[in-house]
Amino acid sequence: MLARELFIARDGEDYVPGEVGYRALSPTFVRNAIVRAREERLAYLAVHCHPGGDSVRFSRIDLASHERGYPALRQISGHIVGGVVFTPHAAAGDLWLPDGGRAALSETVIPSGNLVRLRQSPSGSAVCDPLWDRQARLLGDRGQEALSRMRVAVVGLGGVGSLLVEELARLGVGGLVLVDDETVDATNLPRLVAAERGDVGELKTNVAARNAIRANPSVRLAPIPRRVEHHESLRELSRTDWIFLAADSHAARHWVNAVVQEYLIPATQVGVKIPVVGGGEIGQIHTATRLIAPGVGCFWCNRLIDRTELAIEMHPADERERARYVPGVPAPSVMPLNTLAAGEALTHFLLATALLHGDDGDLGSVIHRPRSRERGLQDSRQDADCRWCTAAGNLARGDRGEVAMRVASAELQRT
Repeated sequence: MLARELFIARDGEDYVPGEVGYRALSPTFVRNAIVRAREERLAYLAVHCHPGGDSVRFSRIDLASHERGYPALRQISGHIVGGVVFTPHAAAGDLWLPDGGRAALSETVIPSGNLVRLRQSPSGSAVCDPLWDRQARLLGDRGQEALSRMRVAVVGLGGVGSLLVEELARLGVGGLVLVDDETVDATNLPRLVAAERGDVGELKTNVAARNAIRANPSVRLAPIPRRVEHHESLRELSRTDWIFLAADSHAARHWVNAVVQEYLIPATQVGVKIPVVGGGEIGQIHTATRLIAPGVGCFWCNRLIDRTELAIEMHPADERERARYVPGVPAPSVMPLNTLAAGEALTHFLLATALLHGDDGDLGSVIHRPRSRERGLQDSRQDADCRWCTAAGNLARGDRGEVAMRVASAELQRT
């Protein structure tokens, strides 16, 4: 489920003294919310907080109120109704399903600066394999366990993407989705990690998969030798926990942007720009690591997608070339600059997974200018009426805005 709208109950007006328990939502507030859920075909979740730490459960009074009220609410809406209770480090949910069943919420994911994953209680004793000992000394056993449960996508398996695959596998990420429809050519070999001369003509997904298994034989792989807009690619991207975009095309940016905003999955764009001006003079080189998070300024807001180029790129290959006034010229690319960008992106991902970012709200992009040895942050811009990443824009397109948080990324566990 994806949490799409948040309605705050105002103390003393919507949240009032209860007839059975200490406090309760007012009948008018509940009626308005459940009618809205029925009309929009949404689940209804009543959320409150408990004091506590790494574990949380509903009180006896909470569960009794569910028994009294949720059967009727489920009948009104025809969709899931339930409750969720939070502490700062845990979450539990009681879901009443349309088929008459009842389920517990397995996990709540909040994709902010740190990728917060909340469960009802810690998942046993997380003692990691000695293989990961040196990493676990930084991440902790639970941080290493979190990596092993993640499914991460890499879109674009060229110079930057091959580095990302190598390091993600060596970090112990449990599953990798590899998306690229191209084959290896001779000019790729100096930049593709572990590529061999015999790989010319081989699918880049096959080379990346081989390298990932070499680095971590237990990694689970989903190679997708398709363009990113193919339904198979989009389906697999929607089932991931994080996306790395290492393909420098407007089509790839558009479709990854759509997955981020529709499915509330954080993504990192990783790129290198080496401008060559007239006469072969090298301009200001820069690498960019852009975090694209749900509800935060998207690629469209940040002017990173050109409508004309997007339209051209959505045509078949032969038509794309005929549509261009100037034939495409391969951009310069060297491995050390790719490494600089990939390292920045992977470090951010690693710290986010282990909840080690000092500022949970820091979502700025990192720009390196290696020729002048400058490094700076660039805040994301967000247009007020963007159809992708603002509540107002989502309301305009009829979606009601998936901008709050991603809930229950794991399967519902039936009680």
